[in-house]
Amino acid sequence: MNERNFSGTDLNLLVVFAVVMRERSTTRAGNRLFLSQSAVSHALRRLRTLFEDDLFVRASQGVAPTPRAEALYRDLLPCLQEIERKLRERDAFDPAISDRTFRMGLPSSLDVCVTPLLLDRLAVVAPAVNLVIRPVDLHTGPRMIDDEEIDLGVSSFPQMESWHRRAELGPRNYACLFDGRRLGIRAPITLKEYLSRPHILTSFAGDRTGVVDTALAERGLARRVLAATADFSSVPFYLSAANALATLPTYAACAFADQLGLTRSPLPFAVPDFMLSMIWHARLDRDPGLVWFRDLVADIVRQL
Repeated sequence: MNERNFSGTDLNLLVVFAVVMRERSTTRAGNRLFLSQSAVSHALRRLRTLFEDDLFVRASQGVAPTPRAEALYRDLLPCLQEIERKLRERDAFDPAISDRTFRMGLPSSLDVCVTPLLLDRLAVVAPAVNLVIRPVDLHTGPRMIDDEEIDLGVSSFPQMESWHRRAELGPRNYACLFDGRRLGIRAPITLKEYLSRPHILTSFAGDRTGVVDTALAERGLARRVLAATADFSSVPFYLSAANALATLPTYAACAFADQLGLTRSPLPFAVPDFMLSMIWHARLDRDPGLVWFRDLVADIVRQL
């Protein structure tokens, strides 16, 4: 298509042309289009200039088309009908038959909890839908959205751009995780027990301090951090080899405790909540497939 061929051309004139062809009357065409007869006549003058043909001539019952007008109508009507269909069409997404691939970004702490439940749900409601799971954190998630590496990110995202969209999934907190049989202690753990053991720290940046250390420092307390990792899913394996504790988001601590026989305990001191959110690009805000997928993921995450 050469865009310059349309320069200065009002495509609404073609609608007037089609209605006059159908009605064979400028008056009746004006009534159908909610235009005055003079407005229809003005449109016809422009059409005659555009196509270099009279197009319509006066007849006893209105106007009659020229052979050129009849040929144009045969060619243009299917195009106008297709444009109308596209304007009225709303994309649909049927999960039962779709084979779409959704790319979701999750930190490993959520991956171990959300993805198994998501796969179980998809097997029932969308058996041909596929997933790509990529690791994200609060720093990388927005960039990966912009680079189209993921369609949807789920984590804690305190900062985002104006072209991102976010849905909050609720505040979350932390729990303590350990191998109770190895350490010989049970839940609920006391503050003395918590501080007397070395710790495995999880941090997106791999730092050796985090929100727990900040909360302890406010009380004039400190813990020993034996090891720090950015991979939450490694923690259970560390705990099986070291006489240590870990503090994880409660949903991850629950998953590891339930699946691997570890012990979960409430923290013996208060730590501020963090907000879980979903983010996506504004250009996909009304994408029917992603709207469905966001609702599905949100429902699963809120049940954790």
